[in-house]
Parts: sequence; structure tokens; C-alpha cells
Amino acid sequence: MIALGVILVGIAGFFKAVMDKLQFHWHRSIFALNPFQYRDIFWNPSISWINKYEPGTNYKEEKFKFSTTLLVFLTDAWHLAQMSMTLLLFVGISMIGYMSDSFLELVICVSIARILYGVTFELSFKHLLEA
Repeated sequence: MIALGVILVGIAGFFKAVMDKLQFHWHRSIFALNPFQYRDIFWNPSISWINKYEPGTNYKEEKFKFSTTLLVFLTDAWHLAQMSMTLLLFVGISMIGYMSDSFLELVICVSIARILYGVTFELSFKHLLEA
């Protein structure tokens, strides 16, 4: 179970890379490369934020209940990646903490998870998600 927690934290690094690639390098990403597979209205952060609002309301009325708060992750790719990242981090670290037999084991496993998070982020951001 500890290993699964470490893996979940590592996968969270991928979703952080998705967030940063969308926000900072949209035009150089795999998401911009194929607009038929990755629809701009969901993936392009410069326009996807509009999905939270009802059309024709001057961005003042929610598209559906909680579309600007609790359920914002359903409106665009950046928020979906953010929700996925935080969920995996919380669940992964909780699993590590719950299953650890000692404080030393906890520190070692969380440290390994953090390293895996960073490696996964770097590989995803620089290679996997780059066009």
C-alpha cells in the first residue's frame, strides 16, 4: 500500500505538468497540435475559462450550479488537471502516512514520492507533452 501511495504522488506530477504546459506553453504543446483530438474550447486556457459561464450573460451567471466553484473541474482541462493532481497528492500521502510503521519510514517514503513527483513532472513537461 505504501508503494501505491508513492506511485499516486508520482502520477500527480504528470497532472502538474499538464497544468503548466497548458498555462505557459499552450502553443508548443501536444494539445494545440491536434485541434480535432484536443478541442480548444476545453484545452486552450485562453478561451476555456468561458466554459464556466452561461453564454450571453457577460460572464456573470454560472453555466450550471457550482460551475465556478465546487464543480469547476468539469469546465476545462486546466481545472480537471488541478483536481486530479490534488486528489492524487492527498490520497497518496494519506496512504503513505496511514501505512507507515515509523516516522523514519514516513519521511523516507514521502521523500521518495516527492522525487518521483519531480521526475514525472520533468519528463512529462519537457518530453511527453511537448509538440
